[in-house]
Amino acid sequence: MSNLISLLNQGREQVPITRMVDPFDVKMGPIPDVVPMYRDEGKIFAGGKVVLAEKLKALRSGDAQQINAWGNNYFDLADMSLTFEDLLKAQSDSPLLKGIRGVVETSDGLYVAVNAEAVSKATKGKMESFKVRDSEKVTYGLRDNKVSKQVSDVVLLKYTKPIYVEMDGDQFNAIAVEAMKRADFVHGRDLEKNEIVDKRKVVHPVYKALYSAKLVNPLVSETFKFNKERYGYDTNMGIYLASEPQDHAEMRAFCVGRLGSRWWLYGSDDFGGGNGQPVGVVEKGTAGATKK
Repeated sequence: MSNLISLLNQGREQVPITRMVDPFDVKMGPIPDVVPMYRDEGKIFAGGKVVLAEKLKALRSGDAQQINAWGNNYFDLADMSLTFEDLLKAQSDSPLLKGIRGVVETSDGLYVAVNAEAVSKATKGKMESFKVRDSEKVTYGLRDNKVSKQVSDVVLLKYTKPIYVEMDGDQFNAIAVEAMKRADFVHGRDLEKNEIVDKRKVVHPVYKALYSAKLVNPLVSETFKFNKERYGYDTNMGIYLASEPQDHAEMRAFCVGRLGSRWWLYGSDDFGGGNGQPVGVVEKGTAGATKK
C-alpha cells in the first residue's frame, strides 16, 4: 500500500495542514472505519470528480507507473448509490458519505453515525425523516488503531454490516437528487462508447448525474482508446447496481474498477467490506491536489 500511495502522489507537492503531508492517501478497510480516520488527519473522502480526473491525467501522461497506480487499482468513491425498489439516486460527493463519523453499537444493532449538518446538506434542509442525536459514542479505525469517542449532533442510519446502510422510503425521498428508474438506463453490462457520450454530450443518465461533460468526454475517449490497444476491449465503463430492495432503501458508495476489468462503476459493492479502498485527499488541497 505504501508503494501505491507514493505513486499516487508522484510529482505533486506536499500540502500543509499542521505539517507537510502528501495530498492523497489510500487505506484498505471498511468505509465507516476509514472515512473518520481521514477526518482526523485533515483529509476528506474523495469522489470521482477528483479520482477520475487523476485517472484521466494518468492515461494522458502515458506514464506506465501512473497508469498502473491510478488505472489498475480499484477505488471507493464518495459518490452515493442509493437504491429503492426500481429507483436509483446517484449523488456526487455525497455529504452522507463524507460526513460519516463512525459506527454506533446499540441494543437494536449497528448504526452509522453521520453529521447532522451533512444530512441537512444532502437533503437541502428536509430533515423531518432524520432524528438528530445530541451525543453518541462512535467507534472507527483499523486494526490496532481503533478509536472510541463521543460525537455530537449526528444522525444514526441502520447498518446491515457489511453490506449497506439502510433508509426508509421517506428518507430516500428526502435526498435532494432526482430518482432514476432502472428501466430508463443501461446497466448490468459493459457499455459501448456511444451509450455514454454522443456528439460530446453525456447521454448515460448515471454518468450525467455524477460528473461533468468536461470530465466524462475525455475520460471515455482515453479509456476506450487505451483498453482497445491494450486489451482489445470495445466496451467499458458499465454501471452495476445491487438487486432491487423492496421494503427499504440501501446506501452504498460507487467503486471504480481497474482498467483491465473495463473500469466498471460498481454501485453494488459491500459498504463495509474489508477490502474497500476509499481515497483520502487533503481538504484544502481538493481543488489543487491534482496540480503538479
